[in-house]
Amino acid sequence: MSDQPSNLFGWDLLYNSVESDIRNNQDVLVCLVHLVLISNGFKCIGIGDSKILDGTENKSESLPKGWNDGYALRYIYQGRLYNLKGTALDDGIIINLVRVDERTVSMIQLNTRSVAQRTGTLIQMIPECTSLVEVVKKQLIDKVATSTKTKDSGNQTQPETTKPMSSIGINPLQETPRTPTYPYMPNVSPLNVGSADLHPLGINPLGVPRIPVFPGGGGMLFVPPGIRGPPDINMGIPGGSLPPGARFDPFRPPDVDRFPRRPNDPDNDEMPPPGFDDMFM
Repeated sequence: MSDQPSNLFGWDLLYNSVESDIRNNQDVLVCLVHLVLISNGFKCIGIGDSKILDGTENKSESLPKGWNDGYALRYIYQGRLYNLKGTALDDGIIINLVRVDERTVSMIQLNTRSVAQRTGTLIQMIPECTSLVEVVKKQLIDKVATSTKTKDSGNQTQPETTKPMSSIGINPLQETPRTPTYPYMPNVSPLNVGSADLHPLGINPLGVPRIPVFPGGGGMLFVPPGIRGPPDINMGIPGGSLPPGARFDPFRPPDVDRFPRRPNDPDNDEMPPPGFDDMFM
């Protein structure tokens, strides 16, 4: 048999004040929950489910009149309002405690068979009162009495401090140097970008200063005559089909003929459809 909790006082005084109101085992369990709340600093301010405090409420450690008519009780703890609601079951009672300002809710379910009798000392009435007190404290009170905002801020880790990019030798406003597309293209002024398109043959006929002319021109879609591509870029084209020095857009990828297909190996387009030779199809 468990001993009476050492931190729970006033059961006899509380129970004697409401003994005439006790009707069932659910009432006894609500009295125990109320005593645990009072022992942890809560004060009862009446019945109901109002979520408003006007500052005129009377704080008491006793149960108000009509406390077991629906099990709707109001408490105040550290200046904040808590609403308790009990729902009777056939063999137990469900008790919810709501912290109004943060809208957090805790819940416990107690079994009426834990009440051995309705008279006598607390140990005689509820032999396992010690374990029930622990359940009320941890599952009903602690889960809402501790602010979720404080808990969240305490669990947040400090963000890692990052050095500015300038302190590690990088200037975010400075353009990253780029590797020239061709080895013969120098870094030119942004004002001259695109000027090579005006001189595809690499000639500056007007002699305009400040306009760089790249060897062989540049900026054209096809390679100018002065710059030859790979020798096999036009493989497979019959000789004499192209004029000497003509700029020609090949109609196949440059490496399509590097691995030619065997003459007797037909592709998929040369295979007849299924049943092609079947006269009954």
